[in-house]
Amino acid sequence: MHDPRRRMREQQAKKLSEASKANFMHNSTLHQYNQVRNQAKLEMCRELDKMPIGRIQLTKVFRRSTRLTQDEIEEETFRRNISSCCLFFRIRNWEFQYMQEPDVMLKYSIALSWAIYMGLLSIQLLSKDARYHYWFIDGTTIILLTMLLIISWYKKLWIMYMSDADVSSPNGRLSGFLFRLSDEMQRNVVIRIVIYFLIIFSYCAVAIMQVLGCSRDDDYADLEPSYEERVQCFHPWILTNCMTLIIGMSFLFTRIPFIVKSCFSALIMLAYSGLVVFEFNIIYASSPSTNVNFNANFSHTLLMLITLGIFHLMERQTEFIAKVDYNWKRQLMKKQEDALITNDTIKVLLTNILPTHVADFYLSNQLQNELYYEEYDNVAVMFASIKNFDTDKIGLRVLNEIICDFDDVLNKYSQSLRVEKIKVANWTYMAACGLDVSRSEQVNAPQMKFRNVSLMPNGRRSRYDGARTSNTDGVQRVPYGNGSNIALDLDLERGQYEGNVVTSGPRISATQNVGSSNEVVRVMAEFALDLMRTMRRFNTENMQTEYEGSTDYGMLRIGISHGRAMAGVVGISKPHYDIWGNPVNMASRMDSTGLPGRIQVTENTALKLREFNIQCNYRGMTFVKGRGNIPTYIIGTDSDYQFLPHRPPALKKED
Repeated sequence: MHDPRRRMREQQAKKLSEASKANFMHNSTLHQYNQVRNQAKLEMCRELDKMPIGRIQLTKVFRRSTRLTQDEIEEETFRRNISSCCLFFRIRNWEFQYMQEPDVMLKYSIALSWAIYMGLLSIQLLSKDARYHYWFIDGTTIILLTMLLIISWYKKLWIMYMSDADVSSPNGRLSGFLFRLSDEMQRNVVIRIVIYFLIIFSYCAVAIMQVLGCSRDDDYADLEPSYEERVQCFHPWILTNCMTLIIGMSFLFTRIPFIVKSCFSALIMLAYSGLVVFEFNIIYASSPSTNVNFNANFSHTLLMLITLGIFHLMERQTEFIAKVDYNWKRQLMKKQEDALITNDTIKVLLTNILPTHVADFYLSNQLQNELYYEEYDNVAVMFASIKNFDTDKIGLRVLNEIICDFDDVLNKYSQSLRVEKIKVANWTYMAACGLDVSRSEQVNAPQMKFRNVSLMPNGRRSRYDGARTSNTDGVQRVPYGNGSNIALDLDLERGQYEGNVVTSGPRISATQNVGSSNEVVRVMAEFALDLMRTMRRFNTENMQTEYEGSTDYGMLRIGISHGRAMAGVVGISKPHYDIWGNPVNMASRMDSTGLPGRIQVTENTALKLREFNIQCNYRGMTFVKGRGNIPTYIIGTDSDYQFLPHRPPALKKED
């Protein structure tokens, strides 16, 4: 039996261990929380210092730091770009574009202006004798402001209550006109300034109507100075409060230039001060003062001045923040433009390295060691080597000019059967035709959908056994149409036909409809001839005096083969699009064993070219590494590098 004391000690030790673990987790969590809180506090203080409404730091005012942070440098650059007095951008184009920004708050400003006008009008009607009311002017102003209110709100109300998902603007003539006018009011700075002056003038008019019909100070010269005994037609403090309200409203509109609002408000204050001091001095002097020992005239003027100063400072801060926001907006737009330019540059560079469809795949997917490859049933491959050109003697510039000329020719072959440049190795130019993803028999591309897509989790290609035939010489034969007759021509040309008399069947000319699977061989041969013409033209223009004794100097030696091949990109660092398969090896061998100024092809490729009425002359049995002696053919061309028509060999009759 177990000792109960021992069991109790084990239970206590277990509880103590659990408590210590919980305490450790609690302390660790609190420590992490305190770290996050302190970090957040530091970030908030840092962002607050960057804002223009942040706390004032006297050390920045009286002491210039020699080492500025990046944020301080950006702030200093922005402050140098804006004037201190009028808050204008020093770059005129920036200021013009800033003023062209739409005012989305205009409708709210007009709504508040309409309410303030109705309040001023009510004050006029209550404080003015009915004999001095100007009903026509008041009614006209009310109608005008009401129309502005309706037009400014029409766009927002139509979008809120009448818009449809399929209709972005009203179809009716009147409704469409009001919608466009409402939108133009927000976007056009000239219309906004006109509306601003119209509203402020209407305010001033309704306020000045209180003093119209009143006598000047000369009419009160014989009266006693007592304020109660005077006959007055307006109340000075009511008019002063109305004018302070007008000054406040003059700073209300957001997208009106700051200098316009400041100057116009100062002009209103000066005009009213002249009215107080010169026009109705006795009436204002007789009104109650804000202080017993202070002149009443100065009280009215001081109130106007304080109101102007307060609203000026508030509007100055608002304008500065708006300019800061606009500067950040421009910086964001500049970064977005730089990002777009960078993306376009990356796309151009990538499409120059990879085919277009492969570049699009890499741009739209984030690869993580996934295998991307394409399998094609018929691809024509070409190797073109420049003979007797030495980089040490001629220089890399000549090679660059030649390859650029070849690339110009390549750009002409960008139609349905596109010729793709694979790579340049030393003085050898490699290209292929038929690498079209729509023709691909199999594509392994994660998260992509192509025709005949096959996604295998292990990344391995599936086996394909098509209809193919082989003969004893190791050359693959694929029967296409009447290809058996052309294969018979090849046998006759090599002297391998055994029989009596063979009646040749109908030939296939180049004008007949041949499948695109065979077209790749013809297109590749035409591209090879274009390269030979380009090379001859380059030699004629630039290399007349070089190597005069060499007959094959600067001539192209080209080899072409076709067949099944795979193409793709392996790895994630420095991606390179390449092709693999038997036609690649055979095209390279046809180039290395070929003749300068000639295009050498395999027997199977010659069979396909003869289907397009292209002459292929039997060269003989050529030793090919890894294959032994195989029959090879030279494409027949004239002196201008044009194809010669195919002529079937004559059949020998038995004796």
